[in-house]
Amino acid sequence: MTDTRVETRPAIRPSWQPRLVAVVAVAVVNALLALLAPLLGADLVVAAPGEDPMTLTLVDFALFSAGFALLGWGVLALAERLLGAGRGRLVWTVAAVLALLVMFVPPLLTDASVATIVVLELSHLVVAAVIPVFWKTSRAT
Repeated sequence: MTDTRVETRPAIRPSWQPRLVAVVAVAVVNALLALLAPLLGADLVVAAPGEDPMTLTLVDFALFSAGFALLGWGVLALAERLLGAGRGRLVWTVAAVLALLVMFVPPLLTDASVATIVVLELSHLVVAAVIPVFWKTSRAT
């Protein structure tokens, strides 16, 4: 009797689609946050020590959000390639959480209204929303 079994491999789900959705989502949500900031009393005028004040715009929020989310995506891909899927994901997760914690400091050092600082800190939390999405769609799962 002949063995007619066919060996099947588990389907590999694409990781780029939910990651791209997450990147676009954080850009849109942060743009909306910037749009709604005046309702919270935030003027979005910030001045680093020794610098002239500048007003952050909706485009600034969207571009920085998308840029840092894409940077996180790239670093995760590099970590998975260099360290293997499981170890790369672990190292990336620790680095991403540490980067998030460090990013809470600069708004506190700027000359800005309390409402503006709150909006900036909220925008960091919004960008951090990509961490669980990227983690879940890692090749290690």
